[in-house]
Amino acid sequence: METEVPLLCLAAVTVLYAAFDLFNKRNVPDIFAYASVVLGVIVTLVYDSSILLESLLIAAVIAAIGYVVYRRGLWGAGDYFELVAVSLLLPVQPLPFLVLANQFALPFILSVFIATGFAALWTVPTYYFLVVRRKWSRKMSEKQLSYGLLLFFLYISLLVFVYATVGLTLGRVLLILAIAIPSSVTMMFGDEITARMVERVHAKELEEGDIIAINMMGAKERKLFAARAASGRLVTKKLIHSLEGARYTLPVYKNAAPLAVFILMGVVVSLLVGNVVLFII
Repeated sequence: METEVPLLCLAAVTVLYAAFDLFNKRNVPDIFAYASVVLGVIVTLVYDSSILLESLLIAAVIAAIGYVVYRRGLWGAGDYFELVAVSLLLPVQPLPFLVLANQFALPFILSVFIATGFAALWTVPTYYFLVVRRKWSRKMSEKQLSYGLLLFFLYISLLVFVYATVGLTLGRVLLILAIAIPSSVTMMFGDEITARMVERVHAKELEEGDIIAINMMGAKERKLFAARAASGRLVTKKLIHSLEGARYTLPVYKNAAPLAVFILMGVVVSLLVGNVVLFII
């Protein structure tokens, strides 16, 4: 019973975040985001009181790092609150359901981060090439091709290094290739993927929490934007106010990948097999 309630709460919270991400235009209601963190605190106090200090410390680190990433416009506020809630609901990686492998009492959120990263690496290019049906608007440059091939070569070099130092196992080979292949593809087709995420939005139609695709602006447009607004990608009330009266459009990540769905996938994988790196190696 002591583990069932936190797991049920974790399932409910992550599924609802994913649902909001998919069906509510990436918008998570503020009241739900705050409530999920409050629920996490309550669960920690009731079910993890023996490791209360460690649990709160992990959540504080996630909150601090997440806030910096949020303010830099690299993910939305909902993703930030969700990760804090997950770290509170399940502070320590439990024994996985499918494998009996020692997890060394690592933070559960660490397992979720790793599994979420794997999910995003493979899902993002698949989603934007196979699901988002658009004509190709960006031609892969020789520079991108070179960077993608160089990145793949570096991963192969890592594979050789691992072989020479500690030896190779099937798990190690799969782990490196699972990172190398989608990373290299994303590097080569990054501009096309970004273009499929972005929509042109009139300045008066910006919403708080939107993220500006500054990298999709031309030099003139970037200079004009910098003159009218504070630097940064995150759309705030202050930024919206500063752009009042502006008559141009801005590239905005309106079709950004649903990170909450990747987090849900990361949670499921972490519960089933534990820390992916430990499982593969």
